[in-house]
Amino acid sequence: MISKPRKIKTLFLLMVCVFIATVAFGLIIPILPDFMDKFNTNGQMMGLLVATYGIIQLFLSPIAGRFADRYGRKRIIEIGLICLTLSQLVFAFSVHFWLLFLGRFLTGIAVSLLIPSAMACIIDITTEEERAKGLSFLNASISFGFVIGPGIGGFLTTYGLYVPFYFASAISFVSFLLSFFLLPETLGKKTQLTAEDSVSPQPMVQQLLRSIRAPYVVPLLLVFLYSVALYIFEAIFGLFVDKQFGYTAKDIALVITISAFVSVIIQLSLTNKFVSLFGESRVMNGTMIAGGISFLFLLFITRFWSILLLTCFLYTATSILRPVINTVLSKLAVNEQGFIAGMNNAYVSLGSVVGPILGGILFDINTYFPYIVGVLAFLSGTVLLTWKHNPLYQHDLKRENKLFNNN
Repeated sequence: MISKPRKIKTLFLLMVCVFIATVAFGLIIPILPDFMDKFNTNGQMMGLLVATYGIIQLFLSPIAGRFADRYGRKRIIEIGLICLTLSQLVFAFSVHFWLLFLGRFLTGIAVSLLIPSAMACIIDITTEEERAKGLSFLNASISFGFVIGPGIGGFLTTYGLYVPFYFASAISFVSFLLSFFLLPETLGKKTQLTAEDSVSPQPMVQQLLRSIRAPYVVPLLLVFLYSVALYIFEAIFGLFVDKQFGYTAKDIALVITISAFVSVIIQLSLTNKFVSLFGESRVMNGTMIAGGISFLFLLFITRFWSILLLTCFLYTATSILRPVINTVLSKLAVNEQGFIAGMNNAYVSLGSVVGPILGGILFDINTYFPYIVGVLAFLSGTVLLTWKHNPLYQHDLKRENKLFNNN
């Protein structure tokens, strides 16, 4: 086991790498309306552009961890950072629309390689007692990157449309140099050889079909539904407020960044309290309803502060919903924790593909249609949870009765 100072240095380097990767993911979101105008394209193509990341993640994430086991964590992280640098350079010199797809494609590869490898690094260098803390630091840097990315993108566009990508390519390359010279390889040779001899996992299609027949299919479908709604919002929000109200990239970035910060703070401070008071099922149901209400009222409001408030409400609902569903899945999975974790990511990836593509198609038909689909997605989740997930309600009632009897 490596020394504590070396652990801290390694953890810091990993946090920097994944933070930069997730910042790069979000840079483009507030700039989408500018790109749509520049290349004279439509909502359908912008939705497909956003979905490209999810398509790559859907197919690459399940095997990225195996690459890290076979070829070493350090090497895969470095390849991911090179892909990230190249992706931002492609964006920065995108004189043709198809180059945006290439840039998004490379970003998807980069993030899919970086995050599983960074998590594997932390597992390598920590004891069981330290692991949760190490992974929580990494997850915090991932969340913060997703939060701050759109804000940086929107702010830097005031100096030029492509400035955010010059900035991202520079810090990505610096991150590559830091990992190349300072990041140790944490995978032992013996473990690496064992990984090379391991059995290949089931194909993704077979895993999805298996999950549909499992007793935990309802929470997985909820993951898919809220992911569809959330990614519709992220892909279409900028286009919607640009067309309806003339928002700039800076305005869009301000709404998304403030809303994301608020949602993270509320998630960290109140999620456990809500679950303790109401149980997982009621919290899931309540947040699905809150998400649907947010989408519904976004159809009718016009003032900036009202839009900001409802966006905060939507982001907070999904931020609370996500860890609660993860907890429920872990309880229902029993001895299939690894499989469930993979399927959870797969359903999120499916939502990140379906949501932007569907949202873009509907946006071209009518600017309000994507939001109506968001309402329907959350409503479907509420109906599904109420109709098909009675075991969890019974579990919550048993817990409440136990607490009542103890008091």
